[in-house]
Amino acid sequence: MRIAIKYSMDDVQLAIARVIQPISPRPPCIGRAIGQLAFIAEFPSHISNGIATQVFTEASSIDFYPTADELKPLMAFPAFVALMVKYREGLKNPVKAIWQEDGYWDEGYLVEMDESTWLNTQFETFGFKPHA
Repeated sequence: MRIAIKYSMDDVQLAIARVIQPISPRPPCIGRAIGQLAFIAEFPSHISNGIATQVFTEASSIDFYPTADELKPLMAFPAFVALMVKYREGLKNPVKAIWQEDGYWDEGYLVEMDESTWLNTQFETFGFKPHA
């Protein structure tokens, strides 16, 4: 009964269910992902492009808004901050995403670039290890 009172609920079973299973999953720590990205940015020649891209996409999630304190480790790498801003803008507005503007030539044809191809192209400039 105390659980129901604590959560302002009349139904004890509902209160117990909410305590055992939260309504929404707990969000991942965006600060941790940004810290990992800063570490990866520090040692690009030791990290593969695939791992770097994976960490970058996690740190750039538009589901969360990083604070200035969370972004602080990444400030030493302004190219990553700029890329994160462009990437997040593209995720928020896919029609006007930067990868929609770019394309590449393949056997004489202009191929539209998608999000992952654009991101891999951007990461090639950072000097990460190529895919094995």
